[in-house]
Amino acid sequence: MGGYASPMSMEFAVMQGMTEQQQMIFMAQYNLMRKDVTAAILLAFFLGSFGAHRFYMGEIGLGVLYVVFCWTGIPHLVALVECFLLPGRVRMYNLQCAAAIADQIRGNVPVGVAPGTSLAVS
Repeated sequence: MGGYASPMSMEFAVMQGMTEQQQMIFMAQYNLMRKDVTAAILLAFFLGSFGAHRFYMGEIGLGVLYVVFCWTGIPHLVALVECFLLPGRVRMYNLQCAAAIADQIRGNVPVGVAPGTSLAVS
């Protein structure tokens, strides 16, 4: 495996230092938010022309762009290339979700803050 951490080991690393109750809450929330690599790849391969994989990953703006230009065939070609890039993107998304949920459970971030959202106060 040389340097690659499995998704399960990443989850366990994020859960370190949590009580058993916090771990149960974490796993329940994480299982609701996590994305499946296989589903993302299949959506890109079969419905990539319409941006289904982008909608699945929460990238609504790009999904709409794919739908608008689906008649050109270009989104389909791009989606076929993305089939090879999606596993890494899905793993990063899941890792960001896991970190955000762990922070919320530990009380470091207010509940309801999406992963990747800046908490800067003006």
